[in-house]
Amino acid sequence: MNTQRLSPYNQAVKQAYFKLLKQTKQLLATIERHELRYTLQREDSGPLAPFIIVHEIVSPLLYLTLKAEDGEQLTIHFGFEMFENDNEYSNITARFVRLLYKLTSAEYTTINIESCITTRYVITNCSELYECLEDARHKLHQFTLIKHRPSCKRILAVA
Repeated sequence: MNTQRLSPYNQAVKQAYFKLLKQTKQLLATIERHELRYTLQREDSGPLAPFIIVHEIVSPLLYLTLKAEDGEQLTIHFGFEMFENDNEYSNITARFVRLLYKLTSAEYTTINIESCITTRYVITNCSELYECLEDARHKLHQFTLIKHRPSCKRILAVA
């Protein structure tokens, strides 16, 4: 997104999104399996316009995008891989959802941006979306591997 002046609301949404993005990458970094740490990321530059995607990250487990559907107000769309039974990755997807709502809550932000989270559609099969974009060799996304960084809890459990 170019340097156009954002409204205080949009600035707060953007700030919350990029905090969430940083913490999402930290969550993904704790995964040992490298194929689950690969992401496809997209960033568009230009003025806000209808349906412009400001930033997007797609992984086999998580989906997050900052967009301006109406061309004026930023919204955050999200998704997470659904699991039939509890498994080692359901903890990561649950933490992601908690972070999403924490970082956009009225108690956490100076401007109430709770309405920026849209649940019009929620991606529940991130692995399929990821594979589709990967197979298409979509030119808008950059292929990135997030470096593995074991969580402190996992390191202490081994010691």
